[in-house]
Amino acid sequence: MSYLKEFKSAVARTAKLDLGDFTVNESPMPLDQAVLNAVEETGHIPFKQRAVQSLSVNFGMFHMLAKKFHIPGGIMTLGNVSVNGEMRFPVTPAHFRKMIETGSGEDALGSYHLWTTLPGGVILDHVLPSALAGDGLLDVNEAVPAERYLYGPADELGHGIAYHPMIVGLEFFIASETIDREAMEYLMGEKFPKQYGKS
Repeated sequence: MSYLKEFKSAVARTAKLDLGDFTVNESPMPLDQAVLNAVEETGHIPFKQRAVQSLSVNFGMFHMLAKKFHIPGGIMTLGNVSVNGEMRFPVTPAHFRKMIETGSGEDALGSYHLWTTLPGGVILDHVLPSALAGDGLLDVNEAVPAERYLYGPADELGHGIAYHPMIVGLEFFIASETIDREAMEYLMGEKFPKQYGKS
């Protein structure tokens, strides 16, 4: 299944959970390499530590992309990643529903992956290269900013990498009690609904 088809399923699942409605922009809007490198250079977590600080790194980079660099169309995406057909995380769509029902999002950090989906099904991920390098699956020259993140069309990534979106948007973090509502509203400069359906 193509990434955009999986992404549309994640959008529908998110709406069914009353976590927001999203529009899928299928036309790619490539980012300039200088902007990508500038976003990367704003990161404060060392490359080797990123694999174990996925939320801090990829949410932080998403925030910089949206609020400092004003790049439109990025959507925070949560789910799984496979490498050569093997899933790296013990998570399915049902796990995200359970995190919302039980408010266990903070405890479940590390059980899923998160990244930014850009228009056209393009991936921006500042964590996976660190994880793959740590597992000996990828050689990374840490001195080169463009090697410290993954950017490209999801269906054309190398190294046997495939992304599997399951939930999208920021409201999941609040509804699952992963991030405090007031903190999220302060960071993103927008209001979020006070109640979420538990359907």
